[in-house]
Amino acid sequence: MLLYLEQHELQLIVGRHNLKNQKLEQVSDKFRIIVPTLDEDDRFIDIGDELTIKSKDLNYSYIMQKEVYVAVSDEFPISQLLENKVDVFFHAVNWPLKCYHYVLDNMCHYNLENLINPKINTDHYTSSKVDLDWVHKNVANNEEQKTAVKNILNSSSYPAPYIIFGPPGTGKTTTLVEAICQIRKKYKSKNILVCTSSNAAADEITRRLLHLLRHKDVFRISDIDEQIYPISNFINDAVIYLPKEIFIWKKIVISTFVSCMRLANLKLQTNHFSYIFIDEASQNIEIESLIPFVITKNRTEATSHVQVVIAGDPYQLGPVISCKKIEHLLGRSLLERLMECEPYQKVNNKYNSRYITKLIFNYRSKEAIIYTSNKEFYEGDLLCFKKENTHSIISNWRTFSEKTFPVLFIKVNGEEIRTPNTSVYNEKEIAAVRVIVNKLMNSKIGSREIKEEDIGILTPFKQQKIMIERYVTNNITVGTIDTFQGQEREIIILSTVRSKVFEHNNKRHIGFWSNPKRFNVAMTRAKDLLIIIGNPHILCLEKYWYTVWQYCEENNATIFLDKILSEDFNI
Repeated sequence: MLLYLEQHELQLIVGRHNLKNQKLEQVSDKFRIIVPTLDEDDRFIDIGDELTIKSKDLNYSYIMQKEVYVAVSDEFPISQLLENKVDVFFHAVNWPLKCYHYVLDNMCHYNLENLINPKINTDHYTSSKVDLDWVHKNVANNEEQKTAVKNILNSSSYPAPYIIFGPPGTGKTTTLVEAICQIRKKYKSKNILVCTSSNAAADEITRRLLHLLRHKDVFRISDIDEQIYPISNFINDAVIYLPKEIFIWKKIVISTFVSCMRLANLKLQTNHFSYIFIDEASQNIEIESLIPFVITKNRTEATSHVQVVIAGDPYQLGPVISCKKIEHLLGRSLLERLMECEPYQKVNNKYNSRYITKLIFNYRSKEAIIYTSNKEFYEGDLLCFKKENTHSIISNWRTFSEKTFPVLFIKVNGEEIRTPNTSVYNEKEIAAVRVIVNKLMNSKIGSREIKEEDIGILTPFKQQKIMIERYVTNNITVGTIDTFQGQEREIIILSTVRSKVFEHNNKRHIGFWSNPKRFNVAMTRAKDLLIIIGNPHILCLEKYWYTVWQYCEENNATIFLDKILSEDFNI
């Protein structure tokens, strides 16, 4: 029922673009309709999606930015077509939801109890004391990563999943790649399936594996990255699905969850895959995570020999649910729920490494940058590998010329303005971003000149992102927080936008920023410098924001925007 409600909501959202009585405009051998409500950041409608044009004479249509292009049969008179008016109807993409329904319909045929509701195995297990020939040198010096890899290699949690709890910047992907490489070394005949929620994550793991393993052993389902293209199922820009006779020889298969659904047609043996890795496990709904298990099982066999490895961080952003009324029910990941099960609970303030390893060395950020997240979400366990710089953070900028503290909170009392499409922007903060970027581009970080690629600009609102992009070059990444999860930059500029407090069910809140997971992602993207632009009087309504504000105050790292403008830019 939740899936049907989600489908209904998606259709309502894309239906807002529907048009009636539209005239077609001829462009070369096709015809075009401008849809003013479309934009390139619409996550519900992609370039190439199909739609319905209500006219019996039009046989194909596709979307390109704000334009809908229509092809017609050669026999139809063009003059008559240009005289007619048409209605345009958009359809929600429902293939992922169909996959979820397939999983639900087939759940009763499979024994997934050990995966869905794992229990502690009372059998005696002794962790391996033998050191391995490590592929990554940094893993050899990291006890948590070594423990995770050894236990995965020896299936210590079987039949329960093994969890790699990877806070930001702690080397989660490196741990996964190391584990896969060690499996290939020890078990030449075993097959591995890696599933992720995004193509970007699948590509990243594939690229890393290609540097370490034989290319012929790695197979990436549905990919267009140039480096990965030769070992993917794209041939001459067409998707080719390998026959079972060839596919079974691929030792490592990497796919998104939805693309993985294609394997159902191969009817693989239950024990074909010995390991199934789930990356980005916090970012997809629970039933999506079950796709690889349903499609790789045989209905006639009740047992499974697969060691499941689930990697992610339950304190970062979870799956996106369009129907807000059911978000608290459908929007929970398998990882988040499993973390509440007995094998993954702390006993005497320690995790049972037979079932879960929490990575604690942060290789990305300076200690001050992750201070708040470490305190509020990770129980103060994170240790920074990166040494603090005792010299000034930014040269040639008076505000930073004597500062070594890598966080700056710029106080801005701007006004948020809501657009007709319900997104929000803040002109004063946009101006602040422009000034800060210009100053950074004439400065150095340490002894190195700052490049455009070093800077990332984050904001929770799409309209703010669009407006900031008008004033910066393409080499400076501007993104919403939701789309920036998993990325990092040397310098992050965070435009918070918010200048209003809202009330719902007699509780005051600050909208998007009341989500602690969104806050956590935003705070953990910067490596060397985090610049926050916002109104502390509004933001500090939430305890996480109050913590970071107090921390900046204690370290003399807050300043009014007007002071920066007058002192540093003579404005």
